[in-house]
Amino acid sequence: MYTKMVNYIFDFDGTIADSLPAFITVFNKVVRGDDNALTDEELLKFRSMTSRQALRMAGIRWWQIPKLLISGMGDFHDLVPTMQTFKGLPAVIKKMYERGDRLYIVTSNTHENVGKFLELHGLNMYFSDISTGASLFRKSGYISRLIRKHNLKRKHTVYIGDETRDVQAARLARLKTVSVTWGFNTEEILRKQRPAYIINKPLELLDIVL
Repeated sequence: MYTKMVNYIFDFDGTIADSLPAFITVFNKVVRGDDNALTDEELLKFRSMTSRQALRMAGIRWWQIPKLLISGMGDFHDLVPTMQTFKGLPAVIKKMYERGDRLYIVTSNTHENVGKFLELHGLNMYFSDISTGASLFRKSGYISRLIRKHNLKRKHTVYIGDETRDVQAARLARLKTVSVTWGFNTEEILRKQRPAYIINKPLELLDIVL
């Protein structure tokens, strides 16, 4: 019988939403130009790097990020209805909720995009709180604020993400991390960040033991 409640704080893009195709479309339009589209080989290199390394390879400076995000936000919003979630994940989220776990989201995406996606996929009723607009490299502060807001016990809480920066943010917030391999970063580069758990399919979320 399941008796131990766990607080799961989810990243959104690449963890709940399969938004990579949408990001590639917007990246090509805003950063590269449609006549210089990202190749499969370049994408694999990006996925095998840390977030900061990938930005440097793309020729993007940190001070350019806010402007690029604003420039691409409208195009990304228009693509939300085309985005899918990952196979088996909705059923797992439902199971977590039904067994008494508390589910949250902390993401760099907007509240409008996240809310629209969750509603389209019938997932909006499962999350107790959604914190949006987190800076790409300052997500730890948003995680910590959510922990304080809901008086969560860190020993009973994990952060779930698909990128190296998710591991780093959770570590700064003094949480264990579950790294998923179905999102952006490859398993190899995720392992180098030493998350507490690495999982390859959503069903494994149900077996996390804190």
